[in-house]
Amino acid sequence: MFFVFEMARPSGLGPCPRIDSASAVNKTKFAGVWYEIERSFYLMELVSSCVTIDLRESYRGHFDVVVNAKSAWTGSFSISDGIAIPLRRDPSIYLYKVNSNLPRILSRYLPGAGFYQVLKTDYSNYAVIYTCTNYQVVHVDMVWIWGRKTEINAELRSDLYALLNTYEIDTDRLILSKNENCTDEVDEDLYEYWD
Repeated sequence: MFFVFEMARPSGLGPCPRIDSASAVNKTKFAGVWYEIERSFYLMELVSSCVTIDLRESYRGHFDVVVNAKSAWTGSFSISDGIAIPLRRDPSIYLYKVNSNLPRILSRYLPGAGFYQVLKTDYSNYAVIYTCTNYQVVHVDMVWIWGRKTEINAELRSDLYALLNTYEIDTDRLILSKNENCTDEVDEDLYEYWD
């Protein structure tokens, strides 16, 4: 338990902040390749760089997801995949399940598995993704800013920070993703995975 607590330090006291439902995500527009621009600190992602997320719309109404990351230490790429299923009660929230050979009761606790909410997106430039887990007296939340390119401009970043502040999400906890020295090799690896 201590190890899990250390990997995801408490973000605040009390339960997760209440975030109103956003409009349903247009899956066709949201699909495609996204680059991780900024994220909350997370020990499991400390050595990750050049993170891309490829979302493919499934005929079943969910997304097939492939996350590709380059190790900052070894330079090799790792790929993880899963599915993101929209909730009926709030189609801006997705249950992400990591594909695994582990029993379902164990696989739901794998790093990355859980509920994710699309707080805001314009589909062509940015998306703000949020997740939060309650631990009785504290909560742990994480935020990602994704872009269709590896960088976003300062004005857009400022607008997204203002949005996060309206939800009382501390933007000082965000760190820039390591996107320098990334090549098109990332995208090629993603598309080879789908074939």
